[in-house]
Amino acid sequence: MLPKPPIKKLLIVSIYTSPVIGTLLITPIFILSSYVHGLYSQVVLQITGLIFLLWLLNIAVTGLANKWQLKRAYGLLFSYCLCFVFVPLFQQAVLPLIKGVGPQQTFHFYLIIFSSINTVILVITDLVLTREKNAAIALENTQLKMKNLEAVNERLKQQIHPHFLFNSLSTLKTLIGNSPENAQEYLIKLSGFLRYTLSSNMLNTAQVSKELSSCIDYLEMQKIRFGEALQFEVNIPEPIKAGYWMPIFSLQVLAENAIKHNALTLQAPLHINIIYKEPYITVSNNVQQKIVTEASAGTGLANLNERYKILSGEGIEVSKTDDIFFVSLKVFDNEDCNYRR
Repeated sequence: MLPKPPIKKLLIVSIYTSPVIGTLLITPIFILSSYVHGLYSQVVLQITGLIFLLWLLNIAVTGLANKWQLKRAYGLLFSYCLCFVFVPLFQQAVLPLIKGVGPQQTFHFYLIIFSSINTVILVITDLVLTREKNAAIALENTQLKMKNLEAVNERLKQQIHPHFLFNSLSTLKTLIGNSPENAQEYLIKLSGFLRYTLSSNMLNTAQVSKELSSCIDYLEMQKIRFGEALQFEVNIPEPIKAGYWMPIFSLQVLAENAIKHNALTLQAPLHINIIYKEPYITVSNNVQQKIVTEASAGTGLANLNERYKILSGEGIEVSKTDDIFFVSLKVFDNEDCNYRR
C-alpha cells in the first residue's frame, strides 16, 4: 500500500503558494499590457482563488490515488484534465474584468498557462511527498536502531545474572560446610541483592543511591567470604546519591571484576574505593595480580563499556598504574538518558 499523503501539510503549502503563483502570473501581464491597474488587486485575488481551487482538487486526486492504489500516471493524467475545466472558469471570472483593455488570447493560450500552473503545483506536491517519505524512513530507521540497541542492552544485562548467581551459590555451598553462621548472613545479603536485581530487571538505569546500596550488599557478601582480606570504602556525597543515575548493575560489575582478578590475603588485603569526582564515580583497587586467573565469561569491563555506549554514547574510562587500577563511570543527571548517539 502507498504511504498516506500528508494532506494537512499540502493544504498549508497551498495556502501560501496560491497567492505567490497568482501574483507572479498576473504581474507581468499588467506591466506589459494596457490593463487598468486599478483592477490589479481584484484580478490577483480572483486568480489566487482559482489556483487555490486547483490545489484542492490536486490534493483530492492525490488522496484518492492513494486510497485506490492507482498508478502515478493515472493521477497525473486526471490532474492535467482539470486544466480543461479551469480555462472556462478563468474566462468567466477574470477576463470580464479586463475585457477591452488588453489583448484577448485564445482558449489554447490559457490552457497552456493553467497547465504550467498545474505543473508547478505537481512539482511542489512531489517535493512535499518526497520530504515526508524521507522523514518517515529516517524515523523508521531511528526506531529500528533503538529497538536493536534495546535488544543488545537486554542481552548484555542478562549475561550478568547467571554468572553472578553461579558464583554466589558456589560460595554459599562452601560457607554452609565451613561456617553455618556466616552462611546464614550471606544468604540474607544474597536474598536482598537478588530482590533488587529482580525489581530492577526491566530498567536500564538506576538512581546512584540504589546502585550503591546494591554494590555495598555485594561487597559485604564477599567480606563474609574473605574476611579482613577484603576492605572497601565509599565516599559519595548525598546530593549525588539522590539526584543522579547510572546504568544498572554497573558498580557491582566493577567490584566483582576487582575481586575476580586480584589476590586477597590477610597479609595483603584488597582495597576497593568508590569515590565521586565530578562528573564521575571512580572505582579503584590496588593491583595484586593473581598467579592463576579465573576464566572470564565476557561479562566484565567489555560488557559495561558496551552498555555505557548504548545508553549515553560514551564508554567508560579505564586507567592503570603499577599499583592502582581505576575505572571511571559518568553519572547522568536524569534517568531517561537512553540512546544519545
